[in-house]
Amino acid sequence: MKIQVNGSKAGDKESGCALCGATWGDYYEEIDGERLFFCCDVCATEFKNMLKEVKNRTGWKKIDEITINGNFYKGRTCIAKSGGNEFKFYVRFNDNAEVETFKVTD
Repeated sequence: MKIQVNGSKAGDKESGCALCGATWGDYYEEIDGERLFFCCDVCATEFKNMLKEVKNRTGWKKIDEITINGNFYKGRTCIAKSGGNEFKFYVRFNDNAEVETFKVTD
């Protein structure tokens, strides 16, 4: 999965956390068959919850690419891509890493 966070490549230790882009920490999760780097387990859970919501709403089995802009406090504006399809959304999480707000955007 190609991941971009706030304009930079993300998802491995060198580039940063797959959700927030931070390079500290040392937490990994296998998601959709890929081992992704996260700064912490909270970001990993938020990322998984976000992908689950996208898959539920689109019916996609896999996400090829995701672009994430924003942060925990303001929420994140995202574009997910699968095949030739694109899905734009806004997501915000609560303190328990659950999706608090999810809006489809244009």
